[in-house]
Amino acid sequence: MADVVIYGLAPSTYTRTARLACEEKGVPHRLEEIEIGSARNFSMHPFGKIPILEHGDARVFETFAIARYIDEAFKGPALQPADAKARALMTAWISAVLDYAYPVIVRGLILPRLVFPRRGVPVDEAAVKANLPKVEQVLKALDGALATNRYFAGDAMSLADLFVLPILPYVGMTEEGRPLLAQCTRLSRWQDTMLARKSAPATEPKLAA
Repeated sequence: MADVVIYGLAPSTYTRTARLACEEKGVPHRLEEIEIGSARNFSMHPFGKIPILEHGDARVFETFAIARYIDEAFKGPALQPADAKARALMTAWISAVLDYAYPVIVRGLILPRLVFPRRGVPVDEAAVKANLPKVEQVLKALDGALATNRYFAGDAMSLADLFVLPILPYVGMTEEGRPLLAQCTRLSRWQDTMLARKSAPATEPKLAA
């Protein structure tokens, strides 16, 4: 069987989602780092983004497409519900992460607090402060989704959970995000459950000091 290669960066939440899918599915893979926006990146992804999956003659870009490919192209535990209603719920929460959670939490909090200082990029403190109510809103929405379900698409883990998980540990690393996450008791318990799975330590990024 051809090797599965994930092109991306280990700290990237989307790259980790792709790798989590491989681990949960039992698909051996290797991570190959690639510079975002480089000529090589654009040759593999039309918008110069990550991750990208290569498997034999298949090249797949965009994280949701990659995650679905991993689930559908290989044998192993199903990562998408068979039931149409549960599958729609999974897709809705993935869409919510892409459209709402990522811009608000990753771009609005994680990057300015954890990435920009390392790179010497000035932080717009007023923008970070103004964004915090949106962070709280998103976290509460995620917490609310777990009021009646064990996971985001029901009682079984799905790809939706693999999109949410990589974001939360970073939230807990920020001074502003930590108390907001602590208020979301269901979400915090869910995170503990997910981090206890074998896929979590296998894909945990090693961040430089």
